[in-house]
Amino acid sequence: MSKSSARAEDLDDISMTAQELHILSELDSRQYGFLLLHQPENEKKRELVLKAVKYLQLMVVQARRQQKVQDENEPNNYQQISKKISIDPKTWVKLGHFHLLLEEYRKALSAYQMFYKVQAENHWMDPTFLYGLGLVYFHFNAFQWAVKAFQQLLYVSPSFQRANEVHLRLGLMFKATQEYESALKHLQLALVDNSPCSTPKSIIKFHIAHLFEVQGKVKGAKDRYELLLRDKTITQTLRADIFRQLGWLYHCHDSLGDKNQRIPLAIHCLQRAHEADQFSGQTLYLLGRCYASIGKVHDAFIAYRNSVEKSEGNADTWCSIGVLYQQQSQPMDALQAYICAVQLDKCHSAAWANLGILYESCGQARDAYACYLNSNRGLSNRNSTEDTFLPSKLPRLSVVGMNPHLSQRISFLQSNLANAPMPSATSQSNILHTLTDSHTHYSSVITELTAFVNYIGQVELLPEADELLFPPDFFLVLLVVLSPQFYLLK
Repeated sequence: MSKSSARAEDLDDISMTAQELHILSELDSRQYGFLLLHQPENEKKRELVLKAVKYLQLMVVQARRQQKVQDENEPNNYQQISKKISIDPKTWVKLGHFHLLLEEYRKALSAYQMFYKVQAENHWMDPTFLYGLGLVYFHFNAFQWAVKAFQQLLYVSPSFQRANEVHLRLGLMFKATQEYESALKHLQLALVDNSPCSTPKSIIKFHIAHLFEVQGKVKGAKDRYELLLRDKTITQTLRADIFRQLGWLYHCHDSLGDKNQRIPLAIHCLQRAHEADQFSGQTLYLLGRCYASIGKVHDAFIAYRNSVEKSEGNADTWCSIGVLYQQQSQPMDALQAYICAVQLDKCHSAAWANLGILYESCGQARDAYACYLNSNRGLSNRNSTEDTFLPSKLPRLSVVGMNPHLSQRISFLQSNLANAPMPSATSQSNILHTLTDSHTHYSSVITELTAFVNYIGQVELLPEADELLFPPDFFLVLLVVLSPQFYLLK
């Protein structure tokens, strides 16, 4: 039996009832966000969609095989035009819809692009194609292409059934690209549209409030956040997000009052955010920043430690820990924290700048110069890729707060180092590990910590003991100083 006939039999083996075909005919990109096929109650429909995908894929394979056989059997005569076996373009767009509903975004994009290829002149006539294509581009953060697809959709079909979903995503993308007037226009259009929406109205209001915040319209943002808190129907997660943003507003903006009044309010809001969502390391990090700003070093360390326990891969937290250690004149501990930060985020400009300040204060000009250069590169990279799409994104630590003349320091060190002799082996030893040696040094710490953790995992407590007998601050030191290297192994 030939492979082509086997494929044909496979195609014949997939049978569907009239009811199943009717269900499939009604499925397209408009059900995205509403029909959640991964939910247990939609298991049967998911199986049906998977069967349809398999059938369509076999159709494509069979058509291509037949075309290949036909081409091989044609005589080698350039004047003869061979008959092409065509695949209905609707096959590709339907396949794209099914993959989208299954959240198989790469496969959906591939199918949509095939439809665009065969329907290059008429693709705009199918609104569900434009919508599905825009959703896929939006998923991959390809905002330029997503905006183009969505705007084309609204132009050809102003009364599209999911116009509110389109306006919402356009608003979020324009906010990310700092086109704030367009963002506000589309978010408000999404808010006033009473058509069914996959995103609750309260979330849209939150995005509008955050839009005011990123524009620096502090009072407008504060009023909108507080108005949202009066809504008793919002989820605990959203309540935590609102309190966190409100707390950070109080921390950052002098226009909201005197510091002695603002910081207690900020701490109160962040504590309320923590009560609403106790698993957020982000909230604890911001709480630590507030404590640090008023000199409560111990409380700040505890908040940072708890933040690390919740979300260990946070470079901002380790940079803040480094600042605290540096302020407490503990350069070795500060070095370890900063190294953790730049290992987690190699473009973390604040960590690199603060590490440079630390090296310079210890007389290690070459290491300081290298760190300042990395800080400048990190700042450039972050400015070109910064994503303000998510309102819960952590506020970025400011380099300017510790060193407002970074460029001047780079120029100064560059001119001095150009005339300075190279360090010799007999020169005085450095106070801190050099930037190069730090990675080697902490690699050995990783090995030791891994062995220690494996040992702890095998220790059984004595019946009369509540805990292992280690010095009181041992686990705090282990967590705050050594654990980041262990976390990097995960």
